[in-house]
Amino acid sequence: MTSRRDMLQQSALGFGSLALTSLLQAENPLAAKRPHFRPRAKRVIFLFMKGGPAHMDTFEYKPLLQRDHGKPLPFDKPKVTFAKTGNLLASPWQFKPYGQCGHMVSELFPHVARHVDDICFIHGAHGTN
Repeated sequence: MTSRRDMLQQSALGFGSLALTSLLQAENPLAAKRPHFRPRAKRVIFLFMKGGPAHMDTFEYKPLLQRDHGKPLPFDKPKVTFAKTGNLLASPWQFKPYGQCGHMVSELFPHVARHVDDICFIHGAHGTN
């Protein structure tokens, strides 16, 4: 059984270590530094749409998918599946280039398409199969 004196001594050391880490945090060389230039972005809209529309139906035009619609997959079908593996399926929506940049946008977003020159699109999903 721990004595009262031991308990107070251990808890004091615990609180002291908390205070020490707080003081040392200000001098951390790995802490985030202030940027050289003042950030100019006033707002960021991050869309994470779990269960939302697919990327190939919105802002990521896939011309090869349109061309190969209905064809079998161009790689070996998975050996372990829970359902029958189908063929390639193109987007049912039409795409047109918009703005000065000519970014292809689905007909689902006619109002957003007017502002494509002011939007940053990050197409980062790449695969080998």
